[in-house]
Amino acid sequence: MVYRIATLLACLFLVLALPSPARLAAADSEVAPDPIMGEFAGTLTSPDGKTTNAEVKLIADEDSKYRVVLLFPAGDAKAQRIEIAGLGKDGVVSVTDNGWSGKITKEALSLESAKIGKVEMKRVERTSPTLGQKPPADALVLLPYEEGKPTSTDLWANKTWVCQPDGSLLVKKGDNKTIRDFGSYKLHVEFRTPFMPAARGQARGNSGVYQHGRYEIQVLDSFGLPTVNNECGGIYGIRAPDVNATLPPGQWQTYDIDFIAPQFDAAGNQTKGAIITVLHNGVKIHDAAEVKTVTGGAWGKPAPTGPIRLQDHGNPTRFRNIWIVERK
Repeated sequence: MVYRIATLLACLFLVLALPSPARLAAADSEVAPDPIMGEFAGTLTSPDGKTTNAEVKLIADEDSKYRVVLLFPAGDAKAQRIEIAGLGKDGVVSVTDNGWSGKITKEALSLESAKIGKVEMKRVERTSPTLGQKPPADALVLLPYEEGKPTSTDLWANKTWVCQPDGSLLVKKGDNKTIRDFGSYKLHVEFRTPFMPAARGQARGNSGVYQHGRYEIQVLDSFGLPTVNNECGGIYGIRAPDVNATLPPGQWQTYDIDFIAPQFDAAGNQTKGAIITVLHNGVKIHDAAEVKTVTGGAWGKPAPTGPIRLQDHGNPTRFRNIWIVERK
């Protein structure tokens, strides 16, 4: 009897010790991205036969529910946006909503509405042209990245953030900031938002990249959503991105930020706000925008210098390959 109990306990210990996918996912609170979720491109043919380039952002939610976001003309900042509901089963998303019908697979989709027309699309895989960009010779590498090797956090204040096997850094236990301050600069940041199908709004992959610890460029799973100043790429609470360039959660994305520090007179009064230009996944979403006040959650008032700050908003966002080139 004692032997049997000891054997059972030993087996239980082995099971608990196994690094199963489920256990690993629970450990870092990440969920594998939905395989059908993503981007599709093709055409919309209206009932009168006119053809327009169009695109679909397929957003995956909990309980096999999907949001099918149709945008046309494709690539137009003022494109018409139609959202349709879908339901997934056995690798196929079926659509029967608001006069629309059709099916979506991982490779293609076909949708039709008697009022709007027929949509035929193929899946597209979009990546940032600056993803994995090597730092120039005059750059200070804040977060080194080499695939499959632990990164160094020597230049960061919060040592509780977790180095991942893929070479990235997982947000954990409070904000993080650079040990030293900077004035004006160009900054490259790579980030990955988690797939959180049950979450909504600001609870879906939230983080942020603060310039000077005071001006937040929002990080969020805003894939397929309208452009708002608190969505991904927004200068938080102040200015919406000109375009939603967000990729689906689980994909690595980039910010390339040109930051010119605010200016002050001899008495310390601000004479000019910070000037911020942002490329999100290679797409310019802010073009020399003057920001005269700090954003929400700022550390202090405007100043000539400040740290780079990465926000912990309780979501398992990751960062990698961060470097900075200071302006002379």
